[in-house]
Parts: sequence; C-alpha cells; structure tokens
Amino acid sequence: MKRKILIFTTIGIIALVGYMVYYARLPQYTVFNSHSMSAGGGYRDTDMNVVVYKNHNDKELYKKIESEHNHINGTPTELTINLYHSEAEIKKGADPYKIISIDYANNTYEISE
Repeated sequence: MKRKILIFTTIGIIALVGYMVYYARLPQYTVFNSHSMSAGGGYRDTDMNVVVYKNHNDKELYKKIESEHNHINGTPTELTINLYHSEAEIKKGADPYKIISIDYANNTYEISE
C-alpha cells in the first residue's frame, strides 16, 4: 500500500514539474492573425487576434502588443486587439475575453470585457 502511494506521489510530482517547465517556456502572448482594411483617404483599420498565455489582465502587456504592432506595421487609424486564452477559442469562433479598441484619430483607448 505504501509503495502505491509513493508511486502516485512521484508521478504527481513529475507531472507538476513538467507542467511548470512547459508554462515557464510559453511566451507572454502570440499574435494569431491580423487583418488590415483601408477605406481610402489615409484611413486604415486593423484587427488583431492575440492569444495571451500569461498576465491576462496586465495593461502593460496590452501596451507592449500595441507598440510591437505599430513598430512593425506602422500606426493605423484604428487598432482593435481581440484577446483570447487559446488558439482553440479563435478557431471555434468564441468571443474574446477582452477587446482593446484604440482610435488614434480621436485619441481614445477603450477596454471592453
């Protein structure tokens, strides 16, 4: 009986350590996809779907995502960042857990949950 308990405890500890290593190696977020639309006249609207693995409610992370996007792609007129917990949510068409809407033309920043 003690041997079974020792085996299950060892398996549990190994599984826990494995999960901790897996989690530690995950990036904070991954941009799943983005879509830019232009209506002419210098207007450009960009939507991004982002999978957030860590710090789901960190406003500094949202700013980092925005900054990286604008550095790589240039600043659009409007930027909408849809945040998800997993790629599976995006593929299944689930609603994002949070939407960040930034209107650079009107200087507004809105977070919807």
